[in-house]
Amino acid sequence: MQFVHQALTWGFLLAFVPVLIHLINLVRRRRIRWAAMDFLQQSYRKHRKWIWLKQLLLLLARMAIIALVVAMLAQWVSRQQWSALLGGGMTHHYVLLDDSFSMSERAGAGSAMDSAKRAISQIAAQAIARQTPQKFTLIRFSRAAAPSPQEHAGAVAARIADLNGESIDARFDQLLEERQRPLEPTQLAVGPRDAIELLNHLVEENKAETAIVYLVSDFRENQWSQPAELRKMLRETQQSAEAIHFVRCSKQPQPNLAIIELKPGDETRAAGVPLFVNISVRNFGTQPARRVPVGIRTIGFDSRVAASSEPGRSTGKIEEPPAVLIDEIPPGQTVTRRVQVYFPQPGAQVVEATLPEDAVAADNRRWCVLNLPEGEPVLVIDGSLNQRQAYFLNASFQPGQRANSGVRPEVQPPSMLRDADVETLRKYRAIYLADVDQLDERSVTNLEDFVRDGGGVGIFVGEHFNAAAWNQRSYRDGKGFFPLPIERADALPPQPVENVADLEVQDHPIFSVFSGQQSSFLRLVRIERYLKPPSGWKPAAQSTVRVLASLRNRQPLVVERQLGAGRVVVFLSTLAPDWNNWAHDPTFVVVALKLQAYLASARPEEPGQLVGTPIRVELDTRKFRKEVAFVKPGLTPDQSIVVKRVAAPVKAGVPDAVAVLGSASDVDAALDTQRSGVYEAWPVALEGAPQIRRFALNVDQREGNLAAPAAQILRDRLMPVKVTVSDADELADTTGELAGYNRGLMLLVMLVTLMLGEQWLAYSASYHPAKALAG
Repeated sequence: MQFVHQALTWGFLLAFVPVLIHLINLVRRRRIRWAAMDFLQQSYRKHRKWIWLKQLLLLLARMAIIALVVAMLAQWVSRQQWSALLGGGMTHHYVLLDDSFSMSERAGAGSAMDSAKRAISQIAAQAIARQTPQKFTLIRFSRAAAPSPQEHAGAVAARIADLNGESIDARFDQLLEERQRPLEPTQLAVGPRDAIELLNHLVEENKAETAIVYLVSDFRENQWSQPAELRKMLRETQQSAEAIHFVRCSKQPQPNLAIIELKPGDETRAAGVPLFVNISVRNFGTQPARRVPVGIRTIGFDSRVAASSEPGRSTGKIEEPPAVLIDEIPPGQTVTRRVQVYFPQPGAQVVEATLPEDAVAADNRRWCVLNLPEGEPVLVIDGSLNQRQAYFLNASFQPGQRANSGVRPEVQPPSMLRDADVETLRKYRAIYLADVDQLDERSVTNLEDFVRDGGGVGIFVGEHFNAAAWNQRSYRDGKGFFPLPIERADALPPQPVENVADLEVQDHPIFSVFSGQQSSFLRLVRIERYLKPPSGWKPAAQSTVRVLASLRNRQPLVVERQLGAGRVVVFLSTLAPDWNNWAHDPTFVVVALKLQAYLASARPEEPGQLVGTPIRVELDTRKFRKEVAFVKPGLTPDQSIVVKRVAAPVKAGVPDAVAVLGSASDVDAALDTQRSGVYEAWPVALEGAPQIRRFALNVDQREGNLAAPAAQILRDRLMPVKVTVSDADELADTTGELAGYNRGLMLLVMLVTLMLGEQWLAYSASYHPAKALAG
């Protein structure tokens, strides 16, 4: 039996007051012998047992009334419903602990996780004070997210739970303290779904026990803004558990800035070529953030030096450019800044961005790995004699020894497209066709597959361009990769007004430098001939075709089409200065480089990996050893940990094998990738040379949103599921109610019933003269 206000339980001594009054009344009576009363004595002896019984019941009723009043004032609570009150069965406390990185939010001297630990200790202390049998299970969200579905819930809990059905005794608080001490927030953004699912299975397997469920979390909007799935799972929990308690570990969300994105811009990526990197910072707070410095650090690795070192000991050249200062970030908004980085050596290079310390540290750092080749290979298909068209494109990509664009063109005849396969074409970042007469069916198929896979194709027409063949095979009434039908070649009429530009460009990455500056930069470009589409042609409203540049007579000159993941850009004039003078104008070099960057960026990059996801390294065992060393970040920035794995074959009979760091189905293995930073894989070739690969694992930026719904809003969103919501820091005042059921209403009903019974007993046990008969 437990009471919220223990001090008031001394009032139960008042229940003996009626006994004391009865004893006092016995002392006051004097015995007087009266012969006339002998007949009454005989009647009394005949009925005294019944009278004594009523007097005793009356005395007990009055004592019980006083005890019930005291119990109501002290607020009697019990852990269990009626079944427990009658039978005293086992009560099992299931505590699900949120250990996502938002729980590292600091407010003052402590974090949300510190509040969670205190709340769990308080729940355990109340359980220890109970006299009925108690059990305790503690499961972290991150541990529940990885169990194997082949195991039953009890086996999973035995493997992943910090406390699994531990019996509560006088020494349980020491055990809990030992298990809680190492608990810290992870860098994961894991939600409660897997933990609640495991909980439901555990409660189902232990139906004989009375289950009390506690979710100890910060209840952020990220997981609880639209909790339809969680509400459905909690309804299942409510059917099996006696009560569901939410314990909130964060009251007032703190201001928080987070780096939500760090990625290279759509530019040529090659060693020795400056590259812009985009840094996006989001303000998750409710007030503007002003004068925010963003630190930049580059780590350049020389593959030749790294190959001669050992895993975990290779070091790169660190450079720290001046920090970027963001004047203001409005609340709930994201601001992006560009920073130029430079790596003279090819290989996997690293860029790191940092923010000043704030409420949450995990999202103040972000990493990006740039895999920079010696040069960006492109394929140029030239259909003209002596490769005259390709000369001007090559001159733009490779202007001289002092200038390095990073583009490595390879000129081939049109037959190469027919003989190549998709894998051969895939090694090129972009393909250019200049004055190609026509394409056979195999070449068209190869190009369409290349574009759909994310490749970029640039097309320049010319004297040899066979419009009818291109319309039939490449345009195919809008179903092919060519963006528009061609009717014939036409001449641009002379300028009606002097100094009017022949070319008008749209706002597009290819022409971004000239946006709003057509007259000053492009006015010297002269177009004499071009290929003309049918009269009245316009891109369909629902198509991906877009006119990027037009002539002064409103005819299209540059047209783009999106196909699959790739892009096709067509220039309806020649690359060489045959139908125009553009190749002799300085603006052509800028357009050629921007065109290359735009076409090459069409191929989707490998998506950035989040903390906790496995790192997979695919190997050809005919070229590599099966043993792979992984290097993962340690507890400090300067520390690294080497983990060795053996690649497993993909399937029998094939040379492909995969080495994996981390696992989605093994809790212990999943810990290998639960820290953000740069990871390395060291596959070793059969001749003994390592080929180092690097991976950047970053936190999920959504977890940095510290906004949380109010308690009443949270309850409303979960209706009809009934939950109690309490703050962790105020749990000491409400633990009795949180731990079980307040029996106030039950005591009130019993009190009223007893008072009515007491009145009846008092009337029945007292003397009442008979009413006089009517005369």
